[in-house]
Amino acid sequence: MAKIMSSVLLLTAIIMPLFSVSGDGQIFDENGIKGLPVFRYNIFRSLTEEEDKYILNIHADIANDRLQFLKKDSIYDASYSIAAAVYSGTETDVIPQYQKSTINRVVTKEYKETQSPRSKESHSLKFGITNGVYTAVITLKDLNTQKKHTVRRVLEFHDRAGLKISDLRMVYWTDDSDFEKSYEPLINNVVDKQNNYTGAMFEIFTGGNEGVKDFSIRYKIIGSSGNTVYDDLFKGTIKDKLQLQVLKIPLENIGAGNYRIEMEIDIGGSKIQRSAIFYLRWKDLSLNVADISVAVEQMLYITEFDSVSHVFKMTDEEKKAWFKEYWNRLEMSLGLKSNSLMDEYFRRIAYANMHFSVPKKAGWKTDMGKVLCVYGDPDEVQSYPFTKNTKPYEVWIYYESEQQFIFDYTGGEYRLRK
Repeated sequence: MAKIMSSVLLLTAIIMPLFSVSGDGQIFDENGIKGLPVFRYNIFRSLTEEEDKYILNIHADIANDRLQFLKKDSIYDASYSIAAAVYSGTETDVIPQYQKSTINRVVTKEYKETQSPRSKESHSLKFGITNGVYTAVITLKDLNTQKKHTVRRVLEFHDRAGLKISDLRMVYWTDDSDFEKSYEPLINNVVDKQNNYTGAMFEIFTGGNEGVKDFSIRYKIIGSSGNTVYDDLFKGTIKDKLQLQVLKIPLENIGAGNYRIEMEIDIGGSKIQRSAIFYLRWKDLSLNVADISVAVEQMLYITEFDSVSHVFKMTDEEKKAWFKEYWNRLEMSLGLKSNSLMDEYFRRIAYANMHFSVPKKAGWKTDMGKVLCVYGDPDEVQSYPFTKNTKPYEVWIYYESEQQFIFDYTGGEYRLRK
């Protein structure tokens, strides 16, 4: 028990909101370390009925627990602004070609709603563009703290005349017979594992070519290890010059994890490929928890093996229930907001895997990874590179706990000095 509590106290010292889906396909976002209001977003291009005109779509939302609420009487109040600017080319120190902004206020009488990892409102900003190179800049500002979080994306569109396919984006819907009125975009392409299915949506532009009728789409779902977990062939008919299309993806036999959908459409002998990354996650768990069995194993730094050994024999659903109960009980005993401790711990796991992994060893299993997971981000890092008579080494210093760790570079990784 002493092992658990000492680790928990170290974890609680630096809990911060740290999660978003970044452009390189990683869930973890280091911007949160600075206490910025990290938000979720999608940027994609959709087509119009005019051949050389497109819509650049920016969808964004921010979870309530990423905002600073102020209490006045019996009301909890937060507000934020979202601004998007689109620049022609890659320079952003000039006047943007387009810009839009909106302000939103979140008011609730329930404290638990201020701690929700969900958002009740998303924002959609649209800009008319043509072929070319653009830079999209999105800034969200928490108006209570005046802190801002900004993301930038460079986009290139160079379509030839004729057949066009828009970007893929993940969606969920509730009515197969009336898809267009019941679908919802999944911001960040994060899919809830508890849903039975999801879908990849896009538009097909044929320009009213009467000779184009039938088409076929081969699409595959590929896991992070490169294995194909789903493979299907869809055949359809062109009915309109601009046609909305969705590929249904059943989730029953696909486990939580990171995936890529690869699609090739064949229309009249013309073939176009599209792909997109999506993230299948357990609802109400950290976005960094993809495999529940691995997540339980990763908890061995803060609990004894004997106390969790029985969990490895459970089904995934039973593991998930145990996992949620364990973290909820721990967080409630410390008076913390829901998922905050779990989020911080698995943020550290994700950081270690991103920065400290070596061949045949995940970053969280290395000496640096272990220290990071248990003690958190060091207050000071002293790096000593190669010199004539010594190998590289690093010193991590923790002021509050008066701890110091020295890592020597040997055998291709940094190992803790005994």
